[in-house]
Amino acid sequence: MKIFIANVPHNLTELELEKMLTQFGEVTSVKLLTDKETGKRKGFGFIEMQRNDAGQAAITALNGKEVSGRKIALSVAVEKEQDKQAKFQRPRREYRDNGNQEIDGNRW
Repeated sequence: MKIFIANVPHNLTELELEKMLTQFGEVTSVKLLTDKETGKRKGFGFIEMQRNDAGQAAITALNGKEVSGRKIALSVAVEKEQDKQAKFQRPRREYRDNGNQEIDGNRW
């Protein structure tokens, strides 16, 4: 099960987060995202757990729990749609020349 975690304290490491979650079941991976330019943590990330029931137990127990002065938020991760822009297509333009003859496509 893939879990989304938000409002993560910037001083919390991936290892500390993994230790906190292992009490609910086996943690496959922990990834806290960082800004590419500054290298600072963005405050959210993703956790993968081996079993769905363990992941659901972790979400129930830790959602809203205060860690280092911040209330973390956990939820089931939702896959975002890929290539939204690739599916977008411009409508074809139609132009008419001076003789009212229709021309498809770009007029230039």
